[in-house]
Amino acid sequence: MPVKDFDQYSELIAKYLAGESSLAEKEALFAWTAADEANRQFFEELEQVWQITNGANDSPFETEMDTAWANIDQAVFNSSKSFSGHQAPTQSPAKIIPLTKKIIRWSIAAVILLSVGIGLWWAIQPPSAPQLVEIQTQEGEKKEITLPDNSKVWLNQNSRLTYLENFTARNIDLQGEAFFDVERMEDNPFTIRSRNATTTVLGTSFNVRAYPTEEKIEVTVETGKVALGVSNMAAATVELPAGTSGIVYTKEEKVERVDEKIQNAVAWKTLKLDFDEDLMKDVITTLERYFGTEIKVSNEMIYECRFTSPFDQPNLEEILEVVSVTIGVDVKKEGKDYLLTGNGCQLDN
Repeated sequence: MPVKDFDQYSELIAKYLAGESSLAEKEALFAWTAADEANRQFFEELEQVWQITNGANDSPFETEMDTAWANIDQAVFNSSKSFSGHQAPTQSPAKIIPLTKKIIRWSIAAVILLSVGIGLWWAIQPPSAPQLVEIQTQEGEKKEITLPDNSKVWLNQNSRLTYLENFTARNIDLQGEAFFDVERMEDNPFTIRSRNATTTVLGTSFNVRAYPTEEKIEVTVETGKVALGVSNMAAATVELPAGTSGIVYTKEEKVERVDEKIQNAVAWKTLKLDFDEDLMKDVITTLERYFGTEIKVSNEMIYECRFTSPFDQPNLEEILEVVSVTIGVDVKKEGKDYLLTGNGCQLDN
């Protein structure tokens, strides 16, 4: 005879056996068991399962679930002794009723749900799909992150990092800029996908810049070694040892190695800018990137001037004042942007 309203009343039975029922819940349960013999029989079966799982299974969920079920089944089908404990709400004497394996399994699940604890209940559920973790920064915001493998990530402003919560495969998706200090695992490479570029490492520290508005992706290696390539072109991969950089040109889908670090690539993280006989064209590019502004020149000969100076905790107006004195240009602010005017310098021979 089928059990009626199992979904609704199995929880009430579990709470009753665990001693957690309210008076109203007990009255509802008593009325249900009195209404039908099948309901009363189902209650008695659950009561027996409750006693068996408490007495014959100290910690079944510490092992694999198949072993745990086998222990419970064996305890049920090998048991021939009488059980004492709660009486059914109809006050009929407790008795042993043959149990089918099917009813045992959903009965145990119902009892475990509230009486053994929610942690153990999750242990017997089928595995759910891994959740996606997303970490994002806004304008002017930076974050330091520790990944599940203990790798460290410093995320620059206007950037987004995503990965699967379980992190079994160490795969990261990056949009924007981040500095990575990767925990070394010989048999588990760490992979970063940034648009159509893929960076693969075992354990090292490096910077990746991959903003969607820019036409190239830059990787600068501080320590260790990195493999950089276009995602759909494995043959194009290049190796980047410490002190070198790699650039992926997204439109052309090509990658090249640069045998030096990109100037001030990690300045956003260290809060230090350092120029050493750099062309003003490169200095201006670095300042625009660091401060998120535009710096124009009235004379392109200004680009050919060389500039040297270190800056800690950089301030744009202070830097431009030093530039003005050093290379002989005037600086004019135009809204949020700046204009450099002057004669500039002769082209290098």
